Amino acid sequence: GVVEGGSGRAGGSVAGGSVAGGTLAGASVAAGSVAAASAKSGGSRKSARSKYATQSASKRRSLGTNARHDRLEEKLALRRDASWAASRQVSGGLGDAEAVARVEQHQLLVSAALPPYLAVTPQVRRRQIDLDKIAPPGEGTAAHAEARRSRSTRRTAIARLTTKLLKADHRILNTIFVYREHESRPTRVFLAWATLVLIFWAEAVAALYVSPYRLCEGLKSEHNCLEAKAPTGLFTSRGQCEWHENRDSSCRREPCDKCRDRDPSASQETLENSWEAFICVLVALPCVLLFEYVWLTWVRAPVREKDRFWATRDGSWLAAATASEDPADDSEDVRAVAAAGAHLLENLGQVVKRDAAVVGADLSDALRVPQPERVASAAALADWYAVLASVPCARLVLRRRREIEDALDESEDPARRQHLEFLRRDLDRDWHCDRAPRNFVRRVTTQLSAAILLAARYEEKFKQHGSALQRSAAIYQLLLVQFLDKPTERGVYRRCMDMDFERDLDEPIKPVSLRAKVVACFVAAFLIVGPIAFLLFFGRNMTKSEQWDWWKVAMFAIALIVFVVEPLRILFLNFVLPKVLLPKIKHYSDPAQIATPYRTRLPVFSVDLVDPAHVAETFDDLGLPLPRRLREAGAVVLPRAAGADDDRPSLKRPTVEFRACDVGGGAERWKWRRGVRGRQAAALAALGDGAVDDPAHRRANRAHRAANARDWSDASLEELREDLDFRPPVLYPAVLAVAMVVNVLPPVAEEMVIEEGLNFFIQFGVQTAAAVLALGHLDASPYVALYIAVFFVVVALVLSYLPVVLGKAKKNARKAAALAEARIAAKPADFLDPAEANARRLQRALSMLYDQWGEIPGGGGSDDDDDGGDGKVVASDASDADDADDVAAEESKWAEESKWARASSGSDSDSDDVEAGSPAGLSPRPSGGLSPRSSGGLSPKTPLPRSPPGVTGHGLPAQ
Repeated sequence: GVVEGGSGRAGGSVAGGSVAGGTLAGASVAAGSVAAASAKSGGSRKSARSKYATQSASKRRSLGTNARHDRLEEKLALRRDASWAASRQVSGGLGDAEAVARVEQHQLLVSAALPPYLAVTPQVRRRQIDLDKIAPPGEGTAAHAEARRSRSTRRTAIARLTTKLLKADHRILNTIFVYREHESRPTRVFLAWATLVLIFWAEAVAALYVSPYRLCEGLKSEHNCLEAKAPTGLFTSRGQCEWHENRDSSCRREPCDKCRDRDPSASQETLENSWEAFICVLVALPCVLLFEYVWLTWVRAPVREKDRFWATRDGSWLAAATASEDPADDSEDVRAVAAAGAHLLENLGQVVKRDAAVVGADLSDALRVPQPERVASAAALADWYAVLASVPCARLVLRRRREIEDALDESEDPARRQHLEFLRRDLDRDWHCDRAPRNFVRRVTTQLSAAILLAARYEEKFKQHGSALQRSAAIYQLLLVQFLDKPTERGVYRRCMDMDFERDLDEPIKPVSLRAKVVACFVAAFLIVGPIAFLLFFGRNMTKSEQWDWWKVAMFAIALIVFVVEPLRILFLNFVLPKVLLPKIKHYSDPAQIATPYRTRLPVFSVDLVDPAHVAETFDDLGLPLPRRLREAGAVVLPRAAGADDDRPSLKRPTVEFRACDVGGGAERWKWRRGVRGRQAAALAALGDGAVDDPAHRRANRAHRAANARDWSDASLEELREDLDFRPPVLYPAVLAVAMVVNVLPPVAEEMVIEEGLNFFIQFGVQTAAAVLALGHLDASPYVALYIAVFFVVVALVLSYLPVVLGKAKKNARKAAALAEARIAAKPADFLDPAEANARRLQRALSMLYDQWGEIPGGGGSDDDDDGGDGKVVASDASDADDADDVAAEESKWAEESKWARASSGSDSDSDDVEAGSPAGLSPRPSGGLSPRSSGGLSPKTPLPRSPPGVTGHGLPAQ
């Protein structure tokens, strides 16, 4: 049920945290063993064997050749050590060394949440704070040695990453370099052998098409021999045969026929071979991927427990083989979607602990439309939850928009008004709240459905799996994906991070039914036995010379797949595809530092749909305090138990049941969604005026801005605008369109399309090179193949260095036009000295992450937020200034204002229920200002301050 799935989440997360702690402890012990073993330079054979055994255990522990997260865990362990913080020479005003070490660990987690290529890209790396410049480590310390090592390996980072990715993802090379616990090397060797068999078969099919064998042998007259043309292939317009009147001594070894195949020229032979290899790759790749998918998904998978008839005495193999599949409603993806959807409705105050159902004041329109009893997939269930949460979420979006409009009405500074108008436009762009109510509801539903699916991905893959570092990196992914607002961007980012985590998460294969396993075995046998039989028939009908020609082209096709197509596929998925996200990743380099100063909270993003207790346990295992954004993720309206007199109807979630060719279920869900959206649009149309939903919004918003003067200062609003103002490059839409074509397919089909596209590109390059050689009258040269290879090398070099050359030319052009000096004169704060800029960024990181406010050394004075400078909140009259001086009195009025909200929602329970239901240490921040903290910051066990009575975590009156 919905509530059961949401209420039982804390216990599992605690257990998962304990397991993760054991994993970290094991990793530390293993790392110490490796270090101790590597310290020995010599010794007896026994010591050498023990060293080999230790290194083998370390390889088994890493479960992957790159071991990216293992290295990050070692770096985090170094930075958690007290000697690391003590070695930093921190200047005054920047906090203590422990705070700097926490920021350094935070940056490591942010880099772990990025695709490997983007994490080492210079454009992204420059956005991080260079702590070695503003807090240099002492000579001879571990921090100094680590800094020297990172500087020395920075230039070769991309080359080393390329080598590791090739060893980890290549279908042939990973059998040698990668150890996997649940996918043994013999299994991968068998897959490599099956791949070669299918390539040989595809080459035989291509050879029969391009150069039909035995065409000239049956022709006995000279006229028929000279007029014979190939029915298929490239050269159907030229004669295929030639007539030999006088045979030489070679007739002893070959058939003594006067009509023989015409020997092609060098260029014709090269084109024939390349075309034959192209057809071979075109035919082989789909068969290889199909066999690999069937083998890894069903053939190798274990049989589920209830189908193991041999394990029970009264088991029947016939009953086990004909047993139905497991119901989809009990699958992991459906349970994950149900948990995320329950969190969403709980955050919006729409869940009551009664009969595992959902009910709320904003669901009255949905209750009047007959809901579907079943849906076909987990995505459809996520859409069901999103439709239910549309009106509560839209209500909060409209309140936030009114909050910005109230600040605009009370502001007279033109610069401040520009910042506020941008925030309003940004909110309208994200939620479409300035459009028609029906479009507004549709946009809100789409955003909520995407957030539910992303949170469900975390629930399914990471909540009970992996180490604390992997889980925290996945949580930072949810923070970053909030700013990837386009579906293509989210799809590309999810695809890249799935590939990265799957290298280290070596999970066992899910059990399958006996029926599916038997059918898959027959399909796999057909895909292997059939090509082998065809090859035997094909080889017996060929002469030795024909077999030798076929063998050469087959080896060329294998080399093309293994050394060209497969590496290019890996480089495309890990380098070219993530580069689509480079502009946004570079702009939103640290999403945890983007402020949300609003009184109205929006706990509807993917990171807000994860259990806050689990998030706190994960960071507690790492020994890190929660960043401010993650502490705000716990700001939810907790569900209350329904009273005895509460007779409101409730909704139960539909059952997930997939049926082939079932049109009725989809039509039923579509009809329900259409009816609910119509009623929701009518309800939202009545919320245009602020007095309808929040009659005292002006006074409450004014009090909130006064209490949070630092967050609402002119400088903070300008920084927030710079953080959110993403201006894409000119060709960004075209690049997204190409990425959408690639990313719309499933992973297996996507790999096939990429490899086939590369195959077409190679064949097009061969044809282009042949045309260029023909223009230079070099097509008759015996070195045509070498010329074509040189052509590909030149094209690769041009494509590699062209962006660098264009970038330098653009920079020189700007310098010549004196644009750089104009930019510095217009905004000198962006072109500070590197040391001063890093110091400002560190101070901002400490304040935005851990609420450590302080002065910037060398920054030209203290903050204006506290002494009435630019940070002063604009007030319309003297009474507004009095409100800013006495926030406590304004907070006491919120309880009176909440009476109207409680009366409209039909709930007579007081706000103490919300306060009593909050778990210790997980309550949200108070709606008042951010109090300065000590230089030590927050520890993971420090309880957070509670909200004032009568106020929920959103800063709204309790409903």
